[in-house]
Amino acid sequence: MKKINRIQKLQFELMKKSSFNSFNGKKVVESLMGNRDLWKGVIFDRAGYCLNNKVVGEYISLIKLRDIEDNIWNADTLFILPSGKDDKKLKKIAETWSADEVTWENNGDQYDLGSRGSKYDDMKILRVWWD
Repeated sequence: MKKINRIQKLQFELMKKSSFNSFNGKKVVESLMGNRDLWKGVIFDRAGYCLNNKVVGEYISLIKLRDIEDNIWNADTLFILPSGKDDKKLKKIAETWSADEVTWENNGDQYDLGSRGSKYDDMKILRVWWD
């Protein structure tokens, strides 16, 4: 089994401490760890949204900064970079986590892996969102 690096472990610790509504961070982390061969990386974050589809410069949501004093990691979306071994199985597993949405996103459509002209151009991202 592939080892988990320190940064990934930190993401998992944030997930474990962020359980809310139907999101059970401990269960999701255990499930991911039990299927380590299906993913390359996982982050738990929050997508930034624009009002009226108007973007002026860069948009960064700082809601996590607002809530950190209260010991809250205000995130609601899990982004999974798959290994490509069995993407159907990875999605089926994610569908057991009581999320409101489980969708595949193409790199560059809504999310950007920041690597144009590389092996990541055709990668998909599994987006798992809880309300």
